[in-house]
Amino acid sequence: MDGYKELNLIIKNKMTMKTMTKTAGKTATSKSVANAKAGKAVRTLSLQQQLIKAERDLKNIVNRQLGETVLHAQELIVKQLKQAIEEKNSKALTLKDEPITFQLTKTEEKVSKKIAFVKHNRSIDSKKVDTFIAIIDNGKYEEAYPIIVIEASKLIKAGYVVTDVNGRVLTEEEAEGYFVILDGQHRSTAFAKLNSVKGNMTIPNVFVKDIKDIGTYLEEINRVGNWDMKAKIGVAALTSKDELFENMAELIQQGFNPTTAGLIYTKKNIPEKILNKVLRREEYNLPKDAIVDIKRGNDFITLCKAAKISVTFLTKRYFIKGFNSYAKVHGEEQAFKALDKLKQLELNDDKLKKIKEDDDFQAMLQNALEA
Repeated sequence: MDGYKELNLIIKNKMTMKTMTKTAGKTATSKSVANAKAGKAVRTLSLQQQLIKAERDLKNIVNRQLGETVLHAQELIVKQLKQAIEEKNSKALTLKDEPITFQLTKTEEKVSKKIAFVKHNRSIDSKKVDTFIAIIDNGKYEEAYPIIVIEASKLIKAGYVVTDVNGRVLTEEEAEGYFVILDGQHRSTAFAKLNSVKGNMTIPNVFVKDIKDIGTYLEEINRVGNWDMKAKIGVAALTSKDELFENMAELIQQGFNPTTAGLIYTKKNIPEKILNKVLRREEYNLPKDAIVDIKRGNDFITLCKAAKISVTFLTKRYFIKGFNSYAKVHGEEQAFKALDKLKQLELNDDKLKKIKEDDDFQAMLQNALEA
């Protein structure tokens, strides 16, 4: 009797999963995915909960060996939920490239300008922005805190790369209508987001600087402020014009942590004391045995992504440290050959979550090479 029930369950699950894949949008899960993609009000937490349940169901399907049809249907649901969450998060970070009013402190003049950023300056933390949105919208913003800006066109003339709020590089001609935020990026972004919804927002207490050496100014802010390693690497990229720090800053903007970025490009962690020397424009030496190899690092990232290893996993040190250790023992050529064959293992989140030590990734590389 139990075997008969089990057979019926398998048949029922197969039919259900086939229906779900053919009629996407008619199930609760598919509706959530569709709503998120359409920009409708769907709480990210709710999507996250659905993803957790979907991944749990997927694991049960694998354990119970319910068949390829059921498995692929559930994998599709998991994939759609992940895409919906990523799309929703990316939309939440997108700003309209539109003017906002700046209240200049010295002249009390109100100026309408668009917001811009200098490349490699502090990256925007959405959680901090959300905190300021709540503070501003509840009338509790402290206007005594200054916002420091500079004319975007002046920075471009000085050789800096300037972008709009969505990362598009500005030309010198169009930059006339922009203020670059030097200090107060999170607060300004919060005002801009509220302005997109409510309109008529004014950023108070704005100081316009005329600075020839923007790098020196950012160093001074860094010394008196409480900037983290991510911010320091960004400023180091600006002030030193060194390809190592420029590439590390690019990785940080993609979601990598500073330690992993250093390991990827030099095989060593770049300590904060070295960054502080870079920011003060003092002579510095990289850690012992550190070798800067940008191409090697970028090749490692590209091949990992080709094997469906996302930044969420790659930013963990186990992967690059395991790869470096494998290359040290077996040689660079064999290490990259194994890395290139990783895609044959059909990696997914469940498999990648098992990588918890350097040795785990070395074993995965060896398995790929022998596959």
